[in-house]
Amino acid sequence: MEIMKNVFCIKAIDWDIENFHGYSTPFGTSYNAYLIKGEKNILIDTAKYYCEFDFFEKLQNLIGSEKIDFVISNHSEMDHSGLIEKVIERSDATLVCSPKGKENLEKHFHNKSWKIITVENGQILSLGNTTFQFFLTPMVHWPDSMCTYLIDKKILFSSDAFGQHFACTEFFADQVGSDIIFREARKYYANIVNPYGTAVRKVLEAIGNLDIEMILPAHGTIWRNMRDIKNIIEKYEAWASNRPGEKVLIVYETMWGSTRKMAEKCYVEAVKNNYNAEMFNLGVRDISDIVAEMPEARIVLFGSSILHGQILPKMAGLLTYLAGLRFEKRKAWTFGSYGWARLSFNGFETLVKEAGFEMPYSGFYVQFVPDERALQILGEQLNSKILTV
Repeated sequence: MEIMKNVFCIKAIDWDIENFHGYSTPFGTSYNAYLIKGEKNILIDTAKYYCEFDFFEKLQNLIGSEKIDFVISNHSEMDHSGLIEKVIERSDATLVCSPKGKENLEKHFHNKSWKIITVENGQILSLGNTTFQFFLTPMVHWPDSMCTYLIDKKILFSSDAFGQHFACTEFFADQVGSDIIFREARKYYANIVNPYGTAVRKVLEAIGNLDIEMILPAHGTIWRNMRDIKNIIEKYEAWASNRPGEKVLIVYETMWGSTRKMAEKCYVEAVKNNYNAEMFNLGVRDISDIVAEMPEARIVLFGSSILHGQILPKMAGLLTYLAGLRFEKRKAWTFGSYGWARLSFNGFETLVKEAGFEMPYSGFYVQFVPDERALQILGEQLNSKILTV
């Protein structure tokens, strides 16, 4: 697909992948490589190793008997570098990457004979009649990551930044529907990029003065609508600051339904207080879908039953996962039902705090089944301690 004159997207679509880096990808994903044709043929990234047939068939249709002169590697992770070795073997191309990218790729492929050019932050480099500027973006989301700016066409090849795990035959976000793509971009950011907010802010500052007419990420669809480009950059600025949103999220796992009753009471009280509230049952919802809502959350209410002296496994898994993602500045509270091990909730509260949430008050717990009086007290405590503060 020609994105702009002499700039092509080679989109290897992975329809079947259901899980990527531990979170659900029900819509699959794509691995986007980009070809710039000119005096020199320049390939930006490749694809995952098992997309070899699809990738090379599309590349061959674009270049025919010509060869690739340069391969720019924005990120050495295997979903982007998986076919670099085969491209270089076929065309004796020169590799362009960051210094850390060179280290990583040599460790991945153990090939010391490649011709490699390493670039520094802000460096401008002409390859034939095509001129690029490179911006090193360490920890967005690997130490080797960088973005590549095609100066004369005002295109930013953003690597994993601004991407989405979303497989489709359309190439542009506005062809799918910006609301869908923004939702998937938020899920991607929350589940992969959120721990690196400080690094993201530095990158946004670095590219802030660029004149950008298109953003071409390594996954998902391309941003070409100027309003969408402005909005996704603004969203990244907000997400990178870890600013809380306005929602109340109620997340629970229940054994016999008692904790569910408490969750439903929490939802009713949140709505009464004019909060936009959402409720998630961990028995049926994937944790990555819950994490996708965290950027919009102000308050998170976690509920669990007790099993073998511990909170239920999916709740424990969610809190462990959240500890690595480091959402901050959000208030939390806990609730749940138990049989005879009430002290087990101490560990529950500890896990919530270790996940980065502010928890100024101990939670509310009921033995066996909550009656109307217990639910009333739950509502009163929730209002006085959490919702109206």
